Amino acid sequence: KLDKGQYIELYYWTNHGLDDAMVNYHTRDDDSLVPTTGEDGSTVWISSASSKPASGIIADRHLSPADFAQAIPRIVAALEEHDWPQQRVLMLAQFWGAIMLHCYWNSRDSLAQRAIMLFQEEQRRAWHNAIPSSKGAWDISVIDEPTLARTFERVYRASLIRSDVHRQDTQVSTSFFNYFEIFLIVFPFSSQSHRTNHV
Repeated sequence: KLDKGQYIELYYWTNHGLDDAMVNYHTRDDDSLVPTTGEDGSTVWISSASSKPASGIIADRHLSPADFAQAIPRIVAALEEHDWPQQRVLMLAQFWGAIMLHCYWNSRDSLAQRAIMLFQEEQRRAWHNAIPSSKGAWDISVIDEPTLARTFERVYRASLIRSDVHRQDTQVSTSFFNYFEIFLIVFPFSSQSHRTNHV
């Protein structure tokens, strides 16, 4: 994916992702090749082992700020090693820098932090998808504030829905226990009454 300029999760460049790669790296007996499309549209043959997606990947939106900060310098170095166009590497580096300097990133509001991580993931995925199009990708280094505000609204609405569902679940369980208490008051049950009923 990196060679093709496709979207790839930042998880691979976190400490956890690198540790996971070291633990799970092993030589497979299956050395078969599968065809894939190269950057120039030609057919390229790669090992079937390397074409299989890894499991347990953490989406960018769920990364902690520490994991995110660990991954950025590593992925930038990887992009340069894979001979990405310098302009694209610079745009992404500036984009991530702008993310970490944004007021949402440093906010005490967890919704703002979630919103900017979701925004980063969605914007970068769309940017990568736009690269091969006829118009090409836009300058991602500039934070699209209206889109970020809409992302925050989505995160906020989702949190309200979750809290409503939680409140309804709590009300249902509370009402069940209220009915159970009424039942015990109306129909008292004790070991003494149980014994006298059977004498």
